[in-house]
Amino acid sequence: MNGYSIALFVHLISLLLACVAASLSTFAALRLRGVRSVAEATPWLTLVGRVVPAFPVAVAGLLGSGIYMTHERWGWSIPWIDAALVGLGLIVVLGNGVEARHGRVLRNALASSGMSPRARRLLRDPLAWSAKMTTLTVSLAVVFVMTVKPAAVECVAALSIAVVAGLLGAVPMWRTRSEAQRLMGSASS
Repeated sequence: MNGYSIALFVHLISLLLACVAASLSTFAALRLRGVRSVAEATPWLTLVGRVVPAFPVAVAGLLGSGIYMTHERWGWSIPWIDAALVGLGLIVVLGNGVEARHGRVLRNALASSGMSPRARRLLRDPLAWSAKMTTLTVSLAVVFVMTVKPAAVECVAALSIAVVAGLLGAVPMWRTRSEAQRLMGSASS
């Protein structure tokens, strides 16, 4: 057993923690879209509140162990390492910036005016859903570049495709079910 092996273990455990936390928060966000009352929303908001503290721990574990492994074995001029750092930075900005701010606004809207039209709009907010879906797709791109270890062009392509896929994947979440069904009905006519 050596320092690199331990750092790799910490890196993988941190990745697993991030995946579990992202899965739970995404599940809660999906469940929140269908709530009809503040009482229905409360358990899902509580779940998100309990999961959110895992993200900084996961980021610290990924960054700390990644820095150690890069210093010990790889060096700082490796394209896939740069791409992974850019991806992690984007994930932090989208998660801690956009998603966290949106969560606070939603919680305040529900507390102050219940399931108001504004709160309903916040449940399908395009910016928040775009951030959530892009966070997930960029996470996959980071795992891709770290396992495949491609050249710089492929790293840029992977991150770019992930951003586009995340944005496109969020579009259906911007609408209510009835709006989506109406669109599907008019498309098939």
